[in-house]
Amino acid sequence: MSEYLMKVSGSKTLAQIENGIASEEALASRFLRSQLAAVDGEITNVVTFVELDELPADVRVVRGDAPPPDGFVRQWSGVMLVEDRNTVVTVYRKNG
Repeated sequence: MSEYLMKVSGSKTLAQIENGIASEEALASRFLRSQLAAVDGEITNVVTFVELDELPADVRVVRGDAPPPDGFVRQWSGVMLVEDRNTVVTVYRKNG
């Protein structure tokens, strides 16, 4: 299973970021982590995915201070640019 990177603009809303991750995962990949990096002279989110042989469980991306969605377990937590602001976010994966 190989890993690959994808740039996710820091100007996006949290819902847009979640939709972008879910769309990429619909191609049988799974979100692993995100980090802030300078790309083409601009700070942005660089997201790491891993290719799978099957579709991953549903994903939810919430602000770090929000309660976890029912039926989901934490996969990753860290800082992402959301609407051009450093924001602590947590990525949850559907349990089961």
